[in-house]
Amino acid sequence: MLTGWRCEWFDVHNIKGLEFEAVFFVGIDRPAEHMPDLFHRFLYVGVTRAATYLGVACEGVLPPPLGQIRQHFSTEGWGTRRL
Repeated sequence: MLTGWRCEWFDVHNIKGLEFEAVFFVGIDRPAEHMPDLFHRFLYVGVTRAATYLGVACEGVLPPPLGQIRQHFSTEGWGTRRL
């Protein structure tokens, strides 16, 4: 068992100015669909908080802005694989 590790959950509104070893976007397609005017802002804030690792998961279709940076991610796991 790992000790000294912790996981914290933050809304993108509360992370400005902070940095994290890893950042995960879960359901990234939802804000792209429901709040398109804020999506780019949320994406920028979240991506710039990740020091080492950025994880992205979506429920439906990958939002087009992420398609432009897809080449920078590992391709393992991309697609329609469900856990």
